[in-house]
Amino acid sequence: MSSARSNLLPGLILAFSLTLTWWVWDHERQAARQELKSHFDFALSEAVSRIDQRMTAYDQMLRGVQGMVAATGRMDRTQFHDYVNALQIDANLSGLQALGLIEFVPAERKAAHLARMRHEGYTDYRIDPPGEREIYTPVIQREPDLGQNRAPPGFDPWSDPVRQVAMARARDAGMPSITGKVRLATETGPAASPGFIMYLPIYARDRPLEKLEQRRQNLQGWVFASFRMKDLMASLYGELPPGLALSLYDGVEADESALLSRSSQWGKRPAIMTANEYLVVAGHNWLLSLTAQDAFASRFGRNGEEWIAGCGIVFSLLLALIAWQLSTTRARALRLAANMTHDLRESEQRWAFALEGAGDGVWDWNRESQQIVTSARWREIMGYDENRLAFGFDEWKCRIHPDDLIPTLRAMQACLEKQADGTASCVAEYRVCAGEGQWKWVLSRGMTVSRSADGQPERIIGTITDISERKAIEDRIQHMAQHDALTDLPNRALFSDRLQRALANANRRQERLSLAFLDLDHFKPINDQYGHAVGDQLLQQVARRLQETVRTSDTVGRIGGDEFVILMPELQEISDAHGLAEKIRRALDQPFLIDGHRLNISCSLGIAIYPEHGRDEISLAKSADSAMYRAKESGRNSVCMA
Repeated sequence: MSSARSNLLPGLILAFSLTLTWWVWDHERQAARQELKSHFDFALSEAVSRIDQRMTAYDQMLRGVQGMVAATGRMDRTQFHDYVNALQIDANLSGLQALGLIEFVPAERKAAHLARMRHEGYTDYRIDPPGEREIYTPVIQREPDLGQNRAPPGFDPWSDPVRQVAMARARDAGMPSITGKVRLATETGPAASPGFIMYLPIYARDRPLEKLEQRRQNLQGWVFASFRMKDLMASLYGELPPGLALSLYDGVEADESALLSRSSQWGKRPAIMTANEYLVVAGHNWLLSLTAQDAFASRFGRNGEEWIAGCGIVFSLLLALIAWQLSTTRARALRLAANMTHDLRESEQRWAFALEGAGDGVWDWNRESQQIVTSARWREIMGYDENRLAFGFDEWKCRIHPDDLIPTLRAMQACLEKQADGTASCVAEYRVCAGEGQWKWVLSRGMTVSRSADGQPERIIGTITDISERKAIEDRIQHMAQHDALTDLPNRALFSDRLQRALANANRRQERLSLAFLDLDHFKPINDQYGHAVGDQLLQQVARRLQETVRTSDTVGRIGGDEFVILMPELQEISDAHGLAEKIRRALDQPFLIDGHRLNISCSLGIAIYPEHGRDEISLAKSADSAMYRAKESGRNSVCMA
């Protein structure tokens, strides 16, 4: 019986210490997991952004060819050759396989087309595949005329259903359109790399194009860019950071038959994180799948769980051993201990808990006197005079940030209420005023160590830890994951979240809101002439002007390249959205002074109103995007309502 009693206390202490160790270990594990996920989300956002920006560059390149043909009124092969040579494709647009022209040839003009091409030097020229059909769309030129691109002209892409869908969509919409997964006509080997093609229609000069039939009647052909997916992805990413693997699929399903590209590390190690992102590129859907492996966790993980578990177990065993030794002391030692004064026993308890704190600030709250006795480290963290030992409970409450006071007091209440297992402890994270308006984040732990005869808590002791640096790192990581690195504006993910919240509020309150798409005019020539450094500064100044122009309740975001979006909630009248858009247009029409250069740009804006032009994010975005392109086509530097 005596042996059982002597072993009870050490067993309870060991169980409590191991439970506390498990709690700290679990908290650290969850915090490390959240931090790792923030890094993973940032990597996914960066991968999507690179694809969006590169495809936007290809879009602008094709529009340049379209503009050249519109200016001359004809598809001149010599001019096209000179234009492509001036693009410096190898330096600036890596991943592009070929740039080419397709002529639209009705059946009645086929003979004249064959004669003209043979007269121009292609003596064996023919349209492939052969056969009679209503229309022909032969490739008449590929540039640069190197390697596989030297395949003879004449291939008719309209004969391929996959290519035909993209060409028809581009012709009818007047916009760029890409194909699904295809084998390029220049690929002749058995192990051809998957590819895709981007088409942009070319119409007859000075002809009306507002209606679908007008665009079909005035079609002259297409300019196209073909890509080998392997080369494109290599130019975008090279080797991915260790621990990350990427797959890109055609469509919205992760089907192996639709696989466009896959990094070399895919499937070699078990995935610890996986995420999918859907991209809409020139009217076509892609699915990007990103996985993180053990090497990624090794780079960004905090790896503190093992250290906490090891130290906690060792400390628990040592504390239990000390308790066992004390509980088996001889009767003389027990009688001597019973005669110790109450103050001496409290002093020993404070010393033992200070030893447990291992460098953290220690506090001891006497509920009867409402006094808090503290250690030197506690006073250092709180910004008090180091020679002052005791403080009132109300004085401590006054130091807590007003926003954290109620949650902190609620956590402290846990120390006053005995739980079902007989324990009474609390944990709280809150801000305290450390003097001269300085706020610190602290982690406070406490437990009840003494109760009265009727079970009311008399003394609570605990520790505080300065966690300001950890909180600052967490806030920075969250900010980086939700904001554009160049302009510090909300990125696509944060802007989408705010738009969905605004749509929910507008639906609930029966209000209007506006979504505006903004695209800078003449930005690429400035980027090409003065370099990316000046272009980046120009984008930063544009972002500042936008923020200065909109209302405080509005949100400005950057979704890639020179494209911005503006969310305008709580509209009274539709005209308010148009007025604000005009204000933005005028603000960006003013000159920019960057590194001694006086730069002039303008912008084209498309506006969509909820609920008139869409009742969800996708339909509103499509309406605003279409309106913006109409503003572009109407001469730029204008505002167009959906």
